[in-house]
Amino acid sequence: MQRSTRLDKGFTLLELLLAVGISAFVLVVSYSFFNFIEKAGRSASENAELQSFIPSIFYLFLRDFNSINTSYGSPQLVRDTDGNVRWLEFFTENCYYFKGVCRVKYWLYKNERENWLIRSEYRINSETSGIDFPVTSRVKEFEVYRLSGGDWVKGVDTNLLKIVLKLNKGGELPLVFKIRS
Repeated sequence: MQRSTRLDKGFTLLELLLAVGISAFVLVVSYSFFNFIEKAGRSASENAELQSFIPSIFYLFLRDFNSINTSYGSPQLVRDTDGNVRWLEFFTENCYYFKGVCRVKYWLYKNERENWLIRSEYRINSETSGIDFPVTSRVKEFEVYRLSGGDWVKGVDTNLLKIVLKLNKGGELPLVFKIRS
């Protein structure tokens, strides 16, 4: 009975192919696993960023729209010649800098690097400049819709209002408000 030792013969072709195949399989599985973990981490950080962004901007709009005072005038939406929203303006009792009712205007300040959603607050019946408050730089543009016959159409109404914020990183954030006047 002869015993062969591996030291003098080496490995067979089948054993080498099997070893290379198992190594390739382990590399592919480990790459896929770590790639999945990395993408999940990135996605989780983006979600956490959005989750911290949404409540603050939602409650700012909610406080403004819940305290709209239509006795001074209806909400106004001003567009440029291309049909893009220039600003949304209304009278509210939710004033941060003035007492009583004030005029609030939401508009976008655009520069080369980023766009800022600005909340401007003005005294009633005053021609002086107001106070501009930067809300966020994550908004690329925004659109305002009203409910008409069961469909959302561009415009503003004193009943139900939908604001769609188009975000810099893609995606939209639709916010719907019932105006209480």
